[in-house]
Amino acid sequence: MNYPVWELGPFGGGFWIALMATVHVFISHFAIGGGFWLVLTEIRARRTNDRLLLDYVKSHALFFLLLTIVLGAITGVGIWWTIALLNPAGTSSLIHTFVFGWATEWVCFVGEIVALLIYYRTFDTLSPRNHLIIGWFYFVFAWLSLFLINGIIGFMLTPGGWLETGSFWQGFFNPSFWPSLVFRSAICAMLAGLFGLVTGAWQKDPAFRGRVVRYNALWVVLPFAVMALSAWWYVAALPD
Repeated sequence: MNYPVWELGPFGGGFWIALMATVHVFISHFAIGGGFWLVLTEIRARRTNDRLLLDYVKSHALFFLLLTIVLGAITGVGIWWTIALLNPAGTSSLIHTFVFGWATEWVCFVGEIVALLIYYRTFDTLSPRNHLIIGWFYFVFAWLSLFLINGIIGFMLTPGGWLETGSFWQGFFNPSFWPSLVFRSAICAMLAGLFGLVTGAWQKDPAFRGRVVRYNALWVVLPFAVMALSAWWYVAALPD
């Protein structure tokens, strides 16, 4: 390794960061929107006493757990490993600038994992009310992780007043923070619907499969307007 740059030939550092980050972003955003999807769909199934839909939510929860905890965590660690090797000085600066922000996010991440494991393992044993409370805990922890990381990621693109003051809060609530947060939240909901279409397509009952596909399609279509408007707001916040 040639500190602080790791030469990788034709596959430069940007390629590996982009590969890890793209996979991780798809999974992590699904982990947030999918948590919201699980809770709302379970509420729908219990209110209508729809056993087929409730069984579908449970099977989707297993797929959700394996994808987000296993592959999501591996690619998340992969991002840290890659950027630390490619630019250790930059990574160190990012950590030291937002050390308490990262610490808070890691607490939320642990909360996500614990809540999701409890949510799946107690699907048939907890009372519906308590099970839904666990589901809401998962979603809140997941969205707070997005809130915290969004500020740090946005800082890397639009540091704003931090350049003059070095203030944690000016760096965190940077010019692109709010448009990016709305934009990402809308994408989370869309990805929840998209992955719901994946698991819904495997349902054996044709009538139920059609019902599930229509339901998940709404999760893709309805947040699209929010995503489009926030994308315009996001681009307007970017520097020239």
